[in-house]
Amino acid sequence: MLNDIRASIARTRSWRLHGPWLVCALAAIALAFYLAYQFVEPAPPRELTLSSGSSDGAYHQHALAYQRALAAEGVTLTIVGSAGSVDNLGRLREPEGDVDLAFVQGGVGQPLEEENLVGLASVYFEPVWLFTPASTPLDYLHALDGKRVDAGADGSGTFAVVEQLLGINEIPFDRVNRIHLGRAAADGLIAGNVDAVFRVGSPESPAIQTLLERDGIRATPFARAQAYARHLPFLEPVVLYAGSLSLADNQPREDVQLIAPAATLVARDTLHPALVQLLMSVISAEHGAGSLLAEPETFPSAQWLDFPVQEDAERYLANGPPFLQRFLPFWLANLFDRMKVMLVPLVALMLPMSRLLPPTYRWRMRRRIYQWYDEVQMIDAASHDSSARWGTADCLRAIDEIETEIRLVDVPLSYYHELYTLRQHIDLLRQQLRARAQSSI
Repeated sequence: MLNDIRASIARTRSWRLHGPWLVCALAAIALAFYLAYQFVEPAPPRELTLSSGSSDGAYHQHALAYQRALAAEGVTLTIVGSAGSVDNLGRLREPEGDVDLAFVQGGVGQPLEEENLVGLASVYFEPVWLFTPASTPLDYLHALDGKRVDAGADGSGTFAVVEQLLGINEIPFDRVNRIHLGRAAADGLIAGNVDAVFRVGSPESPAIQTLLERDGIRATPFARAQAYARHLPFLEPVVLYAGSLSLADNQPREDVQLIAPAATLVARDTLHPALVQLLMSVISAEHGAGSLLAEPETFPSAQWLDFPVQEDAERYLANGPPFLQRFLPFWLANLFDRMKVMLVPLVALMLPMSRLLPPTYRWRMRRRIYQWYDEVQMIDAASHDSSARWGTADCLRAIDEIETEIRLVDVPLSYYHELYTLRQHIDLLRQQLRARAQSSI
């Protein structure tokens, strides 16, 4: 019977003391996490589409390098070929287009009003080349008036920049005889089918190297490179030094003064911020070591961009990769970064809990001791109740059982004085019961 009473008291007191507090705490935590989750950014997509250029151009080769690096991080990059920078920019501006980012040559396009495009970074110099037959060298662009000129394909960055170069030399574009030879440009120059060939591209580009290495073709230096850069700020004067391409073959045979726009990466402003950070790390690894035309760490850069720099890209260029991405794989770092907002409810709950826990701990330790006073009081009341079914002998047995169980109570040493006080009270009740039994004999 005593055990049944104990169980009933324990259940009642435990729920009365802990139940409401526990329910409220769980409800508060659940509500806090639900509200915080509304501010968690969605996970970044695992697929991107990049518009590059022709399959034999530098854009495509760099896009392939990006593709391999992104695949290692679990992101699939789809590469779409194009006619060049103008074509790429047009695809980005299509409202329903599926291209996320593209290579765009500096100076090709200006931002439109309320444009939804942003610049990620300029990534390398791609100089303007002017090739002519070695037998008929060219000193100034004025000499191209009325000549047969290969100015690149329509929609290409070459076409766009040549139009501007001729314009500041006061040569209307319709006064040159445009001939586009494509890959046959070297043969056309040698055969005399064209007087000049313009190309924009990296010196490592196979198409440029073919023209540089061909006997009978001269890469014309831009002697007035500084003046061109003043007229067209997207251009940068650069020098390809003699022997840069091949010391053994001395290619090129002389220093070549060039003017160069920068190849830039342009994206839609809806590109996920986490993917922007990942792309920045990829292009830093691809272009940060420098090139024949740029010192190490020149690229990636916020310079030479036609479009406003994207804020996450700007932060990366200023401070480097985010802290977590320096030590963790991309997806794990991104998960922690997205979930950091969930720390807010934890911090908000920890502050009041830090005040509640110490008194709660003290209460729990003391409860291990004080809970026995209910039973001691019950036995004391039963011993004085003439109508109770318990006699003095029953009460003494109950007291002995309680004392035996109290010996097993485990509390920290700092609470032992309260435990021994309980045992003293139990012993006092035992003495009173024995004295009452003696007096009734």
